[in-house]
Amino acid sequence: MKKYLYILLAFVPMLWTSCNLLDQPPYDDFTDEEFWQSEQQARSYMYGFYTSVFSGYGSGWSHGPFLMGQTTNDDFASDVDQQDLQPVNIPVSDGAWSFSNIRKANYVIANVGRLPLSDKDINHWMGVARFFRACYYSNLVFTFGDVPWFDKVPVVSDRQEDLAYLYKDRDPRTRVDSLIMEDFQFAMDNVRENDGQLQVNRYVVAGMASRMMLREGTFLKYHNIDQDYAAKCLQFAFDAANMVIGSGKYSIAPSYKALFVSDNLAGNPEMLMYRHYVDGVISHSTLSYSFTETQAGLSKSLADAFVRADGKPIYVADEFWTPRTSEEFFANRDPRLTQVIRPKYYIKGTDCSPFNYALSGYSWCKFMDDRRAANPEPTWASNKNVIDAPCLRYAEVLLNYAEAAYELKLLGKYNFSQADLDKSINVIRARADVNLPALQVVGDQPALGGVTFDDPMRMQIEQNADGGITPSILWEIRRERRVELCLEGFRLNDLKRWKKLDYLWNDCNPDIRYGAYIVLSDYPGKTDEVVIEGDTEGFILRNTMGQRNRPIARNYISPIPSGQISLYKSKGFTLTQNKEWE
Repeated sequence: MKKYLYILLAFVPMLWTSCNLLDQPPYDDFTDEEFWQSEQQARSYMYGFYTSVFSGYGSGWSHGPFLMGQTTNDDFASDVDQQDLQPVNIPVSDGAWSFSNIRKANYVIANVGRLPLSDKDINHWMGVARFFRACYYSNLVFTFGDVPWFDKVPVVSDRQEDLAYLYKDRDPRTRVDSLIMEDFQFAMDNVRENDGQLQVNRYVVAGMASRMMLREGTFLKYHNIDQDYAAKCLQFAFDAANMVIGSGKYSIAPSYKALFVSDNLAGNPEMLMYRHYVDGVISHSTLSYSFTETQAGLSKSLADAFVRADGKPIYVADEFWTPRTSEEFFANRDPRLTQVIRPKYYIKGTDCSPFNYALSGYSWCKFMDDRRAANPEPTWASNKNVIDAPCLRYAEVLLNYAEAAYELKLLGKYNFSQADLDKSINVIRARADVNLPALQVVGDQPALGGVTFDDPMRMQIEQNADGGITPSILWEIRRERRVELCLEGFRLNDLKRWKKLDYLWNDCNPDIRYGAYIVLSDYPGKTDEVVIEGDTEGFILRNTMGQRNRPIARNYISPIPSGQISLYKSKGFTLTQNKEWE
């Protein structure tokens, strides 16, 4: 019972709304002078931050970033009628424009010194608060660009200096970046190496810093905002990832599948942080969308990204490879393919039991152990799912390291070598149930067994894409990231930071329109609604109506909500709009 109560406290859903609460009391239950008297009180207060940063599979019918939490990317087959990327217009309000959690973090930073603890222990809790503040600001910057930096709890009064702070305009993006890195660095230096299970520790901080600063560094670079700051952010990401790697505390788990279908991830060597679910206490619905629900289905673009068992991209060996059956398609491939996509096509109008059909034919199974489908458990239904969510895992840190290292090489700041691949991507490929040949770099070209190769899909897609031609070895680093982390909520942000939203445009990447290649005579049943390219066989065609316009600059950054601009104006202050939305 103590264990369940602890878990519930650690990951209880937040009960406040995501509006701008800068002028509200910091936290109604904890404003009295008697609160900051023990470490347990500080720990209890911090629990309110966890589910917003480590949301996992979400809760109930609400989704975290996994699977249904993000379906607008090239891993999912297009809808029949594609929609332009959102937002199309400037909204009055936007839940992402929120400073409530930043205000709470600032409240901790201002008050944690009242605890009757040693300086070392106080700095631990100060570091935890600054870690969460850095995470919140990283997301704000990625979404909106320039944002106002608040490092203290505003004083609510009519004094001009207090109003000027509360309604300050946006600070430059790179200034906020520098302050985010200061927060992360303080946390990396002061948070405990081990503070117990499901608690933020020094390596959780470093792992998240590698994620956030890689994202920011590449965005600054590819959007040509500030190349010097791009290098600073990428170096920070590289160093943070290296800190986790050098600790020796984490390793790649032997089973890829077990990362996503386990009822308890405790003790898994790959977990820096996970979210635990308990039947009858807190649950989610992610598994349901892998079992009984109809699926939109995954895209040919994703399915083709998995290499062959010999490590070669599928079109390197045969540029016109078109398998006519599912058996041909799934044979001799990266083992992760059949751990993500069921090794059979599930076609609408045919018998798909015990699962449902996928509109593209490619049915995802990453979050379900199909071997147990014959005897489904009650927790597999509805929103009662209790499989644990891997929120931050070692494989991602290794991928962050590899990408940051090569990006620094492109900026002339690092000498990328085979040792970097052996330290990162090849550790992932050596996973017991994957066991792919090591990726090599020979003369700045990807290679296998000393023989270089270049995926023909690289130029086919990149020749019409924005953001420049991706170097061939970087193409393979990004491929490994896509495959290893697919459906975990990274892909759309990756496309944004690389300035590659053109991958969601048919003229650049037609494979987002398609699903599996089928021969209709192989699927007796009512398949009248399945549209294929040919009369009797071909790729399932999902996008048969309206097509998305080519992404433009404003698709990479959100507008400042008009309601916030009006609020500032009503108080006699100015909140500037992003130039892309002026």
